[in-house]
Amino acid sequence: MNHRTVLSLVLTALLALTACSSHGTRAATPRHLTSEEADRMALARFTAYRRGTGEVTATVPSRGRTVTLSGRIDWRGHHGYAELRDDAAPPTRELVHWSTHGVASRPRWTGGLPDLPPASGWEVHPLQPHSAALDSMLLLLLHLGSDRPDNAQLLARSDARWLREDRIDGVPVMVAAGPGAPGTPAGSGRLGNTRYWIDADGRLLRFQARLGGEAQWANAELHRTPSAKPLPDPPAQLTGAGSQDR
Repeated sequence: MNHRTVLSLVLTALLALTACSSHGTRAATPRHLTSEEADRMALARFTAYRRGTGEVTATVPSRGRTVTLSGRIDWRGHHGYAELRDDAAPPTRELVHWSTHGVASRPRWTGGLPDLPPASGWEVHPLQPHSAALDSMLLLLLHLGSDRPDNAQLLARSDARWLREDRIDGVPVMVAAGPGAPGTPAGSGRLGNTRYWIDADGRLLRFQARLGGEAQWANAELHRTPSAKPLPDPPAQLTGAGSQDR
């Protein structure tokens, strides 16, 4: 199964699990993307891919608690490495290394995000994006990079919408809603469950998704520059071999 097929299945599952609704106070009425805005949106994933690696901080609401992820992503190799902090009582931390094949977690971690992960103590399981908000976000973060631009003409004709202009750390950005569920008629007034903050050069600086019926948006902040540190290689179980369900 190729990366584009996986992404399509994930987004379809998310949209089937969630209901579209307004969020916060709108500064402007959503409208169709202009051709220039569609071009910018079409470049967002390709720009991340060209960067190669990036640092990300994400918050994911899940079943009444919030999980915070801080780490790095390799958009060309399709894997990520991060520390997770769960604010449940009692709060917990763990290391995670994930790919499209699954997640390796190192529970009960207290040492921050080491450059070189520990060699043992990892628990491996398949991603479950259809039922777990965190797994959905992990997979979506990997697919924020693509080896080619998306089709700008299709985006312009879809129900993707310009929402408003904004700034992130002083940088002007366009805020756009991603396309809705497959089969949703353009102009129906229903907005998709993904939002993108994109600068004038097509760099994605913030990404939001409504996952698994959660009332709050999952949020990811992406640094503008490539990660200064390389990602360690993922465990062998996450490279394809040995990644079957336990």
